[in-house]
Amino acid sequence: MLNLGRCQSNNFDAHIADITMTMIQYILISMRYRFDTYETKWGVFKHISEQTIQYRLSERLWGLFIELLTVIEKLFDGIDEMELIEKIMSDDEAFEIICRILPIKTQSQAAA
Repeated sequence: MLNLGRCQSNNFDAHIADITMTMIQYILISMRYRFDTYETKWGVFKHISEQTIQYRLSERLWGLFIELLTVIEKLFDGIDEMELIEKIMSDDEAFEIICRILPIKTQSQAAA
């Protein structure tokens, strides 16, 4: 999660600096969560990894949605992709279905 060992430098000092920075990040993350929520280190990393997985999944789903719209645009020649997105987002029922599929916060959810 903190990219330990991913330094691609040929300089030994750069590797030491990379490891040092990673350890400092680890200490700061651990201290913050320990003081704020009294969670264990495992709980902190479990929470971070779950958020990362959810974020990556939502990025992939959004990419697939855009690809699907591109295919629909090619199939139905003359439909603009942005026009199609605007129509979907303006239709309340379609927008609610997309919000259930993708983790998108609506204005009512953001206010709550």
